[in-house]
Amino acid sequence: MSVNCIFSIICPTLNEEKYIGGIIENFLKNCPSPSELIIADAGSQDRTCGIVKTYSDKFPQIKLIHNPQRFVSYAFNKAFSVASGQYLGLLGAHAIYPANYFSAALEALESGACDVVGGPLKQTGTGHMGRAIAYCMSTKMGVGNTAFRTSKKRQYVDSVAFAIYKKNIFDQIGLLDTALIRNQDDELHYRINAHGFKILMIPEMECEYQVRDTIPKLFRQYFEYGLYKPLVIKKVRSGVQLRHLVPAFFVLYLMSLPIALFFIPWIVPLISYVLIVIYFSLFNANAFPVKTRSLLVYPVLHISYGLGFLRGILLAS
Repeated sequence: MSVNCIFSIICPTLNEEKYIGGIIENFLKNCPSPSELIIADAGSQDRTCGIVKTYSDKFPQIKLIHNPQRFVSYAFNKAFSVASGQYLGLLGAHAIYPANYFSAALEALESGACDVVGGPLKQTGTGHMGRAIAYCMSTKMGVGNTAFRTSKKRQYVDSVAFAIYKKNIFDQIGLLDTALIRNQDDELHYRINAHGFKILMIPEMECEYQVRDTIPKLFRQYFEYGLYKPLVIKKVRSGVQLRHLVPAFFVLYLMSLPIALFFIPWIVPLISYVLIVIYFSLFNANAFPVKTRSLLVYPVLHISYGLGFLRGILLAS
């Protein structure tokens, strides 16, 4: 394994002209030298590639490769083949990373405390609906015990967003699974855990992530999360968590509600669910328009994921 620099930071892109400049500037200012930033572009039709080329003409550590297969797993695997860093990062273009993101990662990785490191997400949204979605996705009521969405403390986790990895662990676990369009990083992290490697989340690496801002976009996102989760679980059975299963059981319960016509107590769980949603939606510090929209966001999160999961079971079988 050839190692010529500290970090190889991989960033998949598709029409990211609004964001890619910020990613590159952050890398140039804050990533320890020598390091490289590999932009894997999936066929952008805007100015993304032109912006990257402007930087790469001045800074040879900025590199552009093309990803005709488009998906993140292909982008990472192709970039891996040309990466020369001791540590590999997989960053999203839509996130804002703190100035100490790379230095904090380097300290944690070189301390021997972990093999993979990342930070919690500070989820933000635009408009009342976007802020409601960001709020709901930051609560255990919305996403279960997903630590990097709901917790800020330093802890070992089963998965983390925008991680940085020791490159040598891929010799044992393999690369990203190209059969997965969603959840590819989750599946990778479950494999990492199954091999006995440690994933550490540290608050110093907290980054800001812009969530979807409409209900249709949110529904599609979480339907796809649910759709590919059974395939992930089939590949790495040790990765299954209760939070993955509950939405599917909830959808099955909703489908069974006609039973309530003959057995009235069957509706009690639905009443309990509605009351819990009301509590989490209304009893918080959000503005009233955000609170009322949260009443819709919670069911959309749960039902879309549950429907996707049930569909995914059929695809994975």
